[in-house]
Amino acid sequence: MHQSRTQSRSQNQADLEQGLTDANNEHKKNSNNYLSDKSIGFQILFITITCATQLIAQGQFGMLIIPLNDLGPWLGTEDAGQMSWMAASYGLTLGVMVVVSGRLGDILGPKLIWSIGCILGIASNIGSGFCKTPIPFDICRAIAGIGSALSLPNALAILGRTYPPGKMRNLVFAILGALAPSGFLIGGAVAAIFTVLVDVRWIWWFTAMFTFVFLISGLIILPSDRRTSSFSSSSMSQKVRSFDYIGTILLVLSMGLFNFVWNQSALVGWEEPYIYILLIISMIGFTLFYMYERKIDTRALIPPEVLSRQNLLVYLTLWLGWMSFGTYLLYTKLFIYNIRGHHNALIITAQMAPLMPGGIAAALLVPILIHRFAGHKIFLIAMISFFIGDLFAALTPVHQTYWGLTFFSLIIVVFGPDLSFSTGQLIVSNSVEHEYQGIAAGIVSMITNYSLSIGLGLAGTIERYVKGPENESPEDILNGYRAAFWLATGLAGLAVIVVALFVRMPKQSHGHEKDKETSKELGS
Repeated sequence: MHQSRTQSRSQNQADLEQGLTDANNEHKKNSNNYLSDKSIGFQILFITITCATQLIAQGQFGMLIIPLNDLGPWLGTEDAGQMSWMAASYGLTLGVMVVVSGRLGDILGPKLIWSIGCILGIASNIGSGFCKTPIPFDICRAIAGIGSALSLPNALAILGRTYPPGKMRNLVFAILGALAPSGFLIGGAVAAIFTVLVDVRWIWWFTAMFTFVFLISGLIILPSDRRTSSFSSSSMSQKVRSFDYIGTILLVLSMGLFNFVWNQSALVGWEEPYIYILLIISMIGFTLFYMYERKIDTRALIPPEVLSRQNLLVYLTLWLGWMSFGTYLLYTKLFIYNIRGHHNALIITAQMAPLMPGGIAAALLVPILIHRFAGHKIFLIAMISFFIGDLFAALTPVHQTYWGLTFFSLIIVVFGPDLSFSTGQLIVSNSVEHEYQGIAAGIVSMITNYSLSIGLGLAGTIERYVKGPENESPEDILNGYRAAFWLATGLAGLAVIVVALFVRMPKQSHGHEKDKETSKELGS
C-alpha cells in the first residue's frame, strides 16, 4: 500500500510538471514566440516603434503647452480661455476615447486599431497647420487626441501580449513610462524650435511626417493581429456584434460632457445655467453606464475582470496624482512666461528640461523597485513626489533664482508620473487575463490622460474666481496661479493620504515563480 501511495504521488508530481511545462510552452507560443527567433536589431526596432507611440502622444501635449502663448496670436486670439481650450481639446478626446480603443483592440486586433490611430494623427496634424482661427484648430487637435487614443493603448497591448511577466517586460514598460515626461519635453522642444526659427505651421506638418514614418515601420515590424488576438477564430461579423455600443455611447458622452463643463466653466464661469445642466446630465450618464455595464457583464466595455479592488485603488491614485501634475505643467509654464517674463519658447523649454533626466531615471527604477518593494510603497513615493513638487511651486518667490524652488520642484515632481504610470501598468496588466490586457492598459492610459485635462479645467476655474475674470494686473495673475498650485498640492496630498491608509499591493513576482511555488508545494 505504501508503494502504491508513493507511485501515485510520483505520478501526480509528474502530471503537474508536465502540465506546467505544457502551460509554459503554450504561453510562449501565444506571446513571446514572435521575437524569440528575431535578431537583436529587429527587437530594438519593435520596442522603438511601440514605445514611440507614447512619445508621439505625450509630445503633442508638450507641443501645445510650451508654445501656447505663441499659438494664440497665430490663430488671432490672446484670450486665456480660448488658449486653454487649445490644450484641453487634445486631452479631452485622448482621455475619453482611450478606453474604447483598448476594447476595440481586444476585439478587432491591436495592430489594426494602432494603424487607424496613426492615420488619424497624420491627417489631423496636416489639418492643424492650415488652421487660421481657434475653433478649427481645436477640432483638429481633438481629432489628433482620438488618433493618440486609438494608438497608445494598443501599443501597450502589443507589448503586453509579446512579453510575458518578468524582467524584460518590466524593462520595456519602464522605457514606455520614461517617454511620458520625455515625450512632453521633446515635443515642446520641437515646437519651440519651429516657433522661434521657422514657422508655427511646421510644428504640425513635421509631426505628421514623423508619425507617417512610424506607421510604415509599424506595418512592417509589428506582429499580425492573427498572432496576438485571442479572437482570431471569430468571424468579423461576430466581433462587431459583440462590441458594447450602448455602453460606449454612454461613457463617451458622459466623460465628454463632464470634461467640457470643467474646462468651459473656466472660460464663462458657473453663472451660466447650461454649465449646471450639462454637469447633471453627465452624472446621470455615468449612473446609467454603471447600471448597464453590470447588466451585460462579460460583454461590457469595461468588464468586471479589470475592476478588482486592487485595480480600482490604482485608478483612484492615478486620477488624483495626474490631475495635480497637469496643473503643475501648465501653470509652471505660465509662471515662467507671465510672471518671470521669459517669452522665448526655447528658454521655457530649457527651464523645464529637468523633467527629462528625472523622468527617465524614475521610470528605469521601476523594474528594480517593483520586485523589492510592495506596489503601494512605490505608489506612496510617487504621490509624495507629486505633493512636494506642487508645494515647492506654490511657495516659489517671484524673484528667486531659477536654481531654487523652481529647479528642485521640476526634479522632484517628475518622479510622480513615471513611478505611478509604469508601476500601475505593470500591476494592472499582470493582474488580468491575456485577453483583457488591452482594456486594462486602456483604462490606465485613460485615467492619466483624462485627468490631465480635468485638472486643467479645475485649476482654470479656481484661477478665474481667485483672480477675477476682468483683473489682469500682475498681482492678480500671480494670485490666480498660486491658487492653481495650491489646488494641485491639495489633490496630491489627498492622493498621499489614500495610498498611505487604504492602498495595499503585493510585491510583484518574477515570471513563473508562482508556478514553481505551486509545484514545490504539491511535490512536498
